[in-house]
Amino acid sequence: MRISSAFIIATTVAVLSWALSACSGAPASGADADLPDALVTDADDAGSQDGWDGDSDDAGDKPMDGESDAGGDTIPDDGSDAGDDTGGDDAGGDAGGDADNYRSSLGTCWTDASCPRAMAIGHGGLWDIFSVPYDSNAALAAAFEAGMDGVKIDVRVTADDVPVISHSSPIEIYESLDCSGRRIEEMTAAEVTGCHRLPSTTETFQRLDDVINYLRGKMVVQLCVKLSSDYGRTIDEIHTQAAEDFAFIEVSTADLQNIIPTLPGSDTVYYLIEVGSNMGEIDTLLDTIQNPRAFMYEFDPDAPIGDLVATRLHPGGVRAFTYDSADVATAAHFEGLYESGYDVVSANAGNSVLQARIAINQSRGVDPP
Repeated sequence: MRISSAFIIATTVAVLSWALSACSGAPASGADADLPDALVTDADDAGSQDGWDGDSDDAGDKPMDGESDAGGDTIPDDGSDAGDDTGGDDAGGDAGGDADNYRSSLGTCWTDASCPRAMAIGHGGLWDIFSVPYDSNAALAAAFEAGMDGVKIDVRVTADDVPVISHSSPIEIYESLDCSGRRIEEMTAAEVTGCHRLPSTTETFQRLDDVINYLRGKMVVQLCVKLSSDYGRTIDEIHTQAAEDFAFIEVSTADLQNIIPTLPGSDTVYYLIEVGSNMGEIDTLLDTIQNPRAFMYEFDPDAPIGDLVATRLHPGGVRAFTYDSADVATAAHFEGLYESGYDVVSANAGNSVLQARIAINQSRGVDPP
């Protein structure tokens, strides 16, 4: 598939505004407009499966490795672990995968409001419009290799009841040329996973179970379930894949209060609550709803949080999260967000937010930063 430069330029503006929509009708918290600072090249290797690996020279690899080996791995890993079969970057082969398990377990730091560690999430992975598609396997692998603590991905459910990773329905032309205009809810999982993600000729749409199993032992994952009617199926998949300790769902305050409690298994899944700039919802969440699984609240980057994190959220056992997509996103800009009280920052400007996270953790004496 050849893509002209004119087409890419013409669709750039559309792409930069497309990723703006919030989860499940929750208030938007900014634009998904920024590209990652760290560009990633697509994998063109022969014999690799599903485009999970990030190298360009291996033949016959199983999905999801990040090595340059020719023999092929049977377990996803990142190339830095010696002899383990669990994935992650640990050298000792621990069953948890990543030795620094704040990257792979919500039970370490994420759900502990007293934890001083600042953390970073790659919004859609680490992607760019010219080579690595948003939400793609390559973007997730790049986020892990770069050192992100987690990734945010979008979830929809197919006609045959399979959760898949897709931002839009119908699929936009700048997401996929061969499937544009088709609706995820009217397609089978096999049809969806046959769709190529623009601009790649090898990256295709993924099933949620495959992505969860790739991320296991590597990073936590924020699930943006695009339709509230799909919450139940997504919760089922989290339980089926035993991903309760590293997958969490983004929901609105209203959905947490009215929909989530009605769903089987919802009381053992974690939730990020979209507050935006509606500061009055904090009292509703902490004093009325009081859901112990709502471990983190998301605010607009310019929301007037003041001392609310220190005086209300942290004492209430809740961490603070923001997604920022400023057109020019420097490390200093993100450091300012962490210093204002945010525990977790989500961004597309990968290098900048990672630099900021390292600087903040070093200043706090957090090791590794």
